[in-house]
Amino acid sequence: NMVLRKVIDDMEEELKVFHKSVRQQGFMQTLGEMICEFQQYDVTPEALLGKIETIKDRPMLESKIRDLYLIFSGFKNYIKEKYITTEETLDILTSKIESSTILEKALIWIDGFYGFTPQQYRILYGLLKKVEKISISLTLDPSVDLYSSCDESDPFCESRRTFDKFNKMMALYGVKLEPPISLNSKEMSFNKNEELSHLEREYFNYPCIPYEKETKYIKLYTASNPHTEIEYIAHSILNLVKDRGYRYRDIAVVTGNISSYQKIIESTFKEYKIPYFIDEKKDILTHPLVELIRASLEIVISNWSYESIFRYLKTRFVGIDEEDIDLLENYVLAYGIRGINRWIKEDWTQKNLDELEDIIEKEYEEKLISSINRTRIKVSEPLIKFYKKLREKNPLSIADITIALYELLEDLEISKRLSEHINRFIEENKLILAKQNQQIWDLIIELFDKMVEILGDEEITLKQYAKILDAGLEQCKMGLIPPALDQVVVADLERSRLPNIKSLFVIGINDGMIPSTTGELGLFSDEERITMNNLGVELAPDGRRMAFEEQFLIYLGLTKPEEYLYMSFSIGDEEGKAIRPSILIPRLKKLFPCISCDSDFTDLREERLISSPIPTFHHLGNVLRDILETGEFPDIWKDVLSWYLTEDEWADKTKITIKGLFHTNQENYMERESVKKLYNDKIYSSVSRLEKFAACPFGYFVEYGLKAKERKIYKLGLPDIGRLFHKVLDDFSRKLKEKEIPWRELDRTLGDRIIEESIDDLAPRLSGEILLSSARNKYLIRRLKRITKRAVWALTEHIKRGNFEPAEFEIGFGEDYKLPPIVIKLDTGEKIILTGRIDRVDILDKDNKIYVKVIDYKSGNKAFNLADVFYGIQLQLLLYLDAFLESGQEVYNKELFPAGAFYFKIDDPLIRSAKEMPNEELERLLLKNLKLSGIALGDIDIIKEMDTELERFSEILPVEVTRSGIGRRSSTATMEEFNNLREYVRNIVTEIGKEILKGNVKISPYKSKQNTSCDYCLYKSVCQFDMLLEDNKYRVLKNLNKDEIWKELKRD
Repeated sequence: NMVLRKVIDDMEEELKVFHKSVRQQGFMQTLGEMICEFQQYDVTPEALLGKIETIKDRPMLESKIRDLYLIFSGFKNYIKEKYITTEETLDILTSKIESSTILEKALIWIDGFYGFTPQQYRILYGLLKKVEKISISLTLDPSVDLYSSCDESDPFCESRRTFDKFNKMMALYGVKLEPPISLNSKEMSFNKNEELSHLEREYFNYPCIPYEKETKYIKLYTASNPHTEIEYIAHSILNLVKDRGYRYRDIAVVTGNISSYQKIIESTFKEYKIPYFIDEKKDILTHPLVELIRASLEIVISNWSYESIFRYLKTRFVGIDEEDIDLLENYVLAYGIRGINRWIKEDWTQKNLDELEDIIEKEYEEKLISSINRTRIKVSEPLIKFYKKLREKNPLSIADITIALYELLEDLEISKRLSEHINRFIEENKLILAKQNQQIWDLIIELFDKMVEILGDEEITLKQYAKILDAGLEQCKMGLIPPALDQVVVADLERSRLPNIKSLFVIGINDGMIPSTTGELGLFSDEERITMNNLGVELAPDGRRMAFEEQFLIYLGLTKPEEYLYMSFSIGDEEGKAIRPSILIPRLKKLFPCISCDSDFTDLREERLISSPIPTFHHLGNVLRDILETGEFPDIWKDVLSWYLTEDEWADKTKITIKGLFHTNQENYMERESVKKLYNDKIYSSVSRLEKFAACPFGYFVEYGLKAKERKIYKLGLPDIGRLFHKVLDDFSRKLKEKEIPWRELDRTLGDRIIEESIDDLAPRLSGEILLSSARNKYLIRRLKRITKRAVWALTEHIKRGNFEPAEFEIGFGEDYKLPPIVIKLDTGEKIILTGRIDRVDILDKDNKIYVKVIDYKSGNKAFNLADVFYGIQLQLLLYLDAFLESGQEVYNKELFPAGAFYFKIDDPLIRSAKEMPNEELERLLLKNLKLSGIALGDIDIIKEMDTELERFSEILPVEVTRSGIGRRSSTATMEEFNNLREYVRNIVTEIGKEILKGNVKISPYKSKQNTSCDYCLYKSVCQFDMLLEDNKYRVLKNLNKDEIWKELKRD
């Protein structure tokens, strides 16, 4: 396969049919099998070339043969006088037979074959002329004349063809044929078992003679899915061992597709403590050491990509703790580390993760960074040596790359680590894994040796080398012998060799598995194989012949056991989808109308669930749950429960299981000591954290109590864009102040230029220069500039249309800010200390009173909702307003009054119009789409101070006016309502604080209309909230209108 890969790389452009297929995984394997088939059937490149002219009317077949001729001849030319294929060793054997002295007077027995390839026939020809005697056993129907012609549909056809060829061969060489010996049924291994004898005798008879008695030794089981099917098999095996005195080696399990059952068998047999051996060669592509080798090459090819580095590290062959690898990966993902320079040029630091974030949000502390850097160096050192060997030499040969790979494995002390793995597997009694790890090193070194020996001097790129290496690795298989003598053998029904089996389990008798779905064989379709055969080019049997041969092999499989034959199928797959039984099932029911049938639907015996400790324990939990519901406690399960409770190994697990039956998915209040450890006597919080608690106490506890965080990924998200908008608008306001330019006098051109400068300055400082990391993100900068310019234009228009003046920007309240924090004292003496930052404060000095309007910039879809304020899930605007009203009086030396609290959505609205519209109309619609969302003081004079152009509907405020005053659709509040609302919000904060300090961690999400607090929650997998559980219900927030809310607030 490696040579084929090299040959194809050199001629890929010349191929007509296969030029695209050569890149597909598995194609090299198929192509290699095709070349082997050519050699086994004595097909030469010249023979292929000679047929091209005869099939001009079949362009696809002609192109295939031309491609295969090029590949096959290129392959033969490359290996000529350098290398001998496995198939060619048989040709050498043929040439050596005649001169062999060992074979003279030899007696040879050939067993287990039913057909031979032309290459094998040549060996047999040579042996016939040389040895004294050859005995060949064939499976044939003794009732049929051996010398009569046979039809292709005859299941014994291939054996009869073999018999016929031997006859002709012997006649050709004048070799005497002794009379054939026919074994009659009395000499069969199951001669005392009339059921198995009947199966063997009647299996291929149409019509058949039915066996009318109820079967005792042949059993059929219907399972709901593969898991219950294998559980039945395991239970039956234990019964045979315990009740019939079987050894495990007397039992075999066969199927048409081992891979579909392998994991289920491994886990189930392990639980039932059944020793087993799966008789299948295992490919090595999935072995961690192979993954390390492939990842090492990919690291160099991809310039140290994240994916290749962590493929390499997670093989557990690099001598670094998993925890250190996880920390390293977190850093690499958060900082977007890509490329060798980022790994080796300088130490990694925690600064510049995002200069726009508060320092409290930095994830990595200095001591953590030191640990990460130590891991980085440990990872980098062997890889840098490997990288330099491959990058500092040009051109590279296959030998150069292979030697560099070997030296990397030596630097990593792979043989030592393999020994450690092997010893651990032996200690854990995982003998198969131990043997696989014993083989893997030799297989890889052997592959390296072959690559250097056959292809060593070839100059090649790393990508080409990786393809050749993959081709070689695909071909490597680990063949294991059973690690113990007394084991159940799990094997393929058609290919298995199972002598002296007393009991056979045939599993997975489903459509497409037994018999298998016969598709096209190799690179030729069935029709093309027939055409080739008619042209005198003999190849392996086509699909039709293979289907008949498969029936013969199934017959051989079913007749292997001496005593018991268990057969089973599933009616559903692992996902619950229906699957059909095989055509073999109705055939068996015709042969045995009274066959012993069972299923997990009809077998309700309790004893069926009781076998060995682990699986019975699994069933015990389900049984106990049923007992709780029905109140019936069968005596047999009382005994089982008693046994588990009195066994030291199982007592604690059983008590936990019983406790789990009464489990409710709900948490209530933590212990006082735990609350103290988390919060002390003060809660330092932001408003958004309190809103999180109001949304769901458990979500708050996980995020701010346990401090769980979502893994940071180096990508641009909505929060990043939101932070940039905030920072740009703050920077913009600061620059206007420095230039002493009032907002209402701002020239649009100047405003746009300042926006450009601010974004150009701030964009590189966002999340480690993420906005500069790709062409897409650079385009996004242009879009962000457009959106921000439009936002500034809208904000400027808002200011120009009113008499309120912007007074503060990004003003913080807290211990280190201009305004003091909001401190709420609880009855218990504990405190809630709220901090935050108000995006903008506008003021109006009128009649010796100062009216205050706060504005919070939002880049998301958040809109003001009075009901959400009432329920505590939208407190931010009112608390920000309250913070300024409480503390701002000291700044302005006048009494402050609320004028409004609003969200401004930074957006890029799309205006739809069937025709072109004037700029004035377009700007009016844009302004309407960028209207403030919030609540205003219900004073018509103050409203008109905020919007001097107001007539009927305000284009900038959520307000409408009528002849009688403020319209009902307006979002307004009287001064009394504003004060009531402020007091109510403080009371909510007080209640939230009390509940936090009481240790409330209830799983209690809200539901409001179609929205729930679970919709965007990161911790659903932690709380496992499930509406089907009794204690998991949403807090449904009643949809109150504003009149109802004001009424409730007045009452409070």
